[in-house]
Amino acid sequence: MDNIELWAVVPVAVVALVALIVLIVILKKILVNVGAREIAIKERRYLGAKMPPGRVVATEGEVGIQADVLKPGLHFIKYPFERVVRKVPLIEIGSDELGVIEAIDGEPMPPGRIFAPDRAQNAHNNFQDPIAFIKRGGVKGIQLRTLPPGLWPIHPYLFRVSVAKVTVVPPGKVGVITSSDGAPLNPGRLLGQAIAGHRNFQDSEQFIASGGQKGPQVEILTPGTYRILTNSVDIDNQSIIKPGLFQIRLFDASVISENQIGLVEALDGAALDPRDYVATPVQGHDNFQDGHEFINRGGQRGPQKDILLPGTYYINPLLFKVILEGAKEVKPGEVAVVVSNVGKDPSEEVRRQMAAKVRERLEREEKEQAEASAARLDKLEGENRAVSEIEQELLTGDPADRRLDEGAHEAYVVPEGYRGIQETVVGPGRYYVNTLAITPIIIPTTNQTVEWTAGEVANTFDPFEVISKDGFTMQLEVRVVFRVKPEDAPFMVAKIGSIDKLIQNVMHPLIDSIFRNQASESSAMAYLQNRHEEQERAEARVRAHLLKYHVDVVNVLICHIHLPEELMKTQTEKILAEQRQNMFNAQREAEEKRIELEKTRAHADNQKALMAEIVGVEIASKRSEQRKAQAEGEAHYILQTGRAEAEKVRLMGEAQGVAYHEQVNALGAQGVAIVETLKVIGEKGVRITPDVMASGSGEGGGGLGTLLLLNLFRDRLNLPAENGSKANVK
Repeated sequence: MDNIELWAVVPVAVVALVALIVLIVILKKILVNVGAREIAIKERRYLGAKMPPGRVVATEGEVGIQADVLKPGLHFIKYPFERVVRKVPLIEIGSDELGVIEAIDGEPMPPGRIFAPDRAQNAHNNFQDPIAFIKRGGVKGIQLRTLPPGLWPIHPYLFRVSVAKVTVVPPGKVGVITSSDGAPLNPGRLLGQAIAGHRNFQDSEQFIASGGQKGPQVEILTPGTYRILTNSVDIDNQSIIKPGLFQIRLFDASVISENQIGLVEALDGAALDPRDYVATPVQGHDNFQDGHEFINRGGQRGPQKDILLPGTYYINPLLFKVILEGAKEVKPGEVAVVVSNVGKDPSEEVRRQMAAKVRERLEREEKEQAEASAARLDKLEGENRAVSEIEQELLTGDPADRRLDEGAHEAYVVPEGYRGIQETVVGPGRYYVNTLAITPIIIPTTNQTVEWTAGEVANTFDPFEVISKDGFTMQLEVRVVFRVKPEDAPFMVAKIGSIDKLIQNVMHPLIDSIFRNQASESSAMAYLQNRHEEQERAEARVRAHLLKYHVDVVNVLICHIHLPEELMKTQTEKILAEQRQNMFNAQREAEEKRIELEKTRAHADNQKALMAEIVGVEIASKRSEQRKAQAEGEAHYILQTGRAEAEKVRLMGEAQGVAYHEQVNALGAQGVAIVETLKVIGEKGVRITPDVMASGSGEGGGGLGTLLLLNLFRDRLNLPAENGSKANVK
């Protein structure tokens, strides 16, 4: 019984099990449970119309993949006419991502377009309603609308989703946008015009709808995070990269450091006037950071007058080229001559007035310098030439030197506000100037030195090799000290350009010519001996010539004169000989002075005795005068007495002579002599007998007369022998 009942129950159980299985299968086919993070795709297999050609999904219940999707939850399926083809996970867009949609079905893409316009606008609810997308005219292709972060039930058969990263522009960077779709650029433009409402290119639909242009954009991205339609990566196939509407390149922001300026050159804009060096400034571009405003206000392409001061600027590098340049510093002892490339063109009248002003001042300064130089040269030349002649020569100039002025270009100095070399200079300081609009030329106003020497120093040339009048080759080392007055700096720049050009093109050939000419007029030794005079003449010539270039000469110095060795040897020997002679003369003078010193010393040592002698001399002199007076009195007495006696003797002599004459006539000459002798013997008591008797014989022997004469001689010789004494006769 039990077995019969068991076998009766088994079929029922099997039927029930089969029925349960069938029910489960049917329920599974009819009832579809879609998870919370997925969607289900349906397909209609029977009893439906055929889809139009080219259509991918069915929107009206046609046979095929249905556009309508089953979202999370429990759904009833018209099985077996419909079935769930597959379940796919929801599309997840991260916080740093955006979803790029490509429609597989829809209206064809308009000609010339790359990205599909969103004609359905928001009716499809961010592509969550495929039927609305198709029926509202959705266009096949990559869509301009993107998906923000979140979970999205996107139909995988109608839309392909790729993910693009958000665009991050870090601090210190600028994002430059290039659009791959849009209207063509305006003729002559390099950048697409700015469009309102696209929210920094995050609203691609608005960009295209408002006439955004294809190509590089004038607007830029400053530091921040942006959800921009850029290149994306396919979710299903990571190797597939889909191009976005915008390409973004990061560039460094324009950073102007301290002591720098930024010169700006616009690469797009209105055409620059051919007569202008820099563009006419416009307002409102916010230091060139608002390129749209720059273009809209008529900004011109080319160098800009406005500059960037130190700071950080977010500038479109495709629109503006920023050139870093150091701030200009004018140091103490310098001025800056400003050459302006902007301003009004000076009229002929303005040029004529400035030229007359310069000429008048130059003539006055030439006159003053010529007078001063002529006075100095007149002292050197003595009375050979008058001051007026020297002055006239300096004013007219040497013909050889004057040729250096021929053809010199004289630019015009203009007042403020005119284009050209400005009359007013800039003093020491730091300046932020646009060197594209203004060219500063630094001119030192302190003393500058140029040397012609063999030494290794700045601003030097080789020494001058000159030939003297007597044919010797001399080497001259010369130093010229000059300066440019601040008020003369613009005119010097107008005349020659710069200090370097002044030295190279004017001073060097001028001074070379002057010294060669002077050296040829003098012998070598005379040139050496007259060095000061030659230096003064050269300075006067250089001063007069450089004044025409608005340069003030402080002095011209002849540092060294190198004569030929053979000439120097001869001169040295001559000088040594003269030195020896001078030394001998000096020694002689020293000895003479020493003698004088000794005399003076002896005189000082014997001063007391000398004074006594002087007093004695004075006393003796007085006594001599006394005696002289006495002698003169006595002499006068004697003279008068003598005259009387002489007259007496004369008279007596005359009488005696008459008597003797008569006696001679009477007695004869011998008789008269004997008589006179005897008379004398008698009067004087003369002995006539000799103390020693000597006798002899022969003619002429001694007699009485001889004896008498001998005694007479003895008496005259004061040799008498009295009382019998004997006379010593030798």
